[in-house]
Amino acid sequence: MFKIHSVTGRIFIGVIIGMVVGILSIAMSPIFGFPLFSMFGFGTLITFVMMGFTLGLVGIFDYHPILGFKMRWWMRGSVMGFIFALMYILLSYETMEVIMESNIVSWMGLNSPFWALIDGVSIGLFMGWMETKYAGEGSNIPLK
Repeated sequence: MFKIHSVTGRIFIGVIIGMVVGILSIAMSPIFGFPLFSMFGFGTLITFVMMGFTLGLVGIFDYHPILGFKMRWWMRGSVMGFIFALMYILLSYETMEVIMESNIVSWMGLNSPFWALIDGVSIGLFMGWMETKYAGEGSNIPLK
């Protein structure tokens, strides 16, 4: 896909994945009783697009300068996914409670909105893997 690995390619891949996840959540919002175009849906879209953008930028850091260990793609992806999902849950806790109480989710026994942290980590891992596979990683990749 990208002949030369670059930070721009990482950002592009992350933003595209974030847009797909956000648009899918907007499309599924009527299932949970929300209008198709709601503030919650657009907030979800913006959160996942920004997660992809940030994860693309963080991909140039392959070595932690203070703690002195290599940061692999799975570590960066899971940590960024966890942080963004936690922020997302804390800012929309009441709405997430409504989703968790719906018939689609409640039969699984998942009552707390904090179960969505697993989704955030999974999406972060997928973004990190795709960005690293197709656009490279590390401080030696160019910006263009």
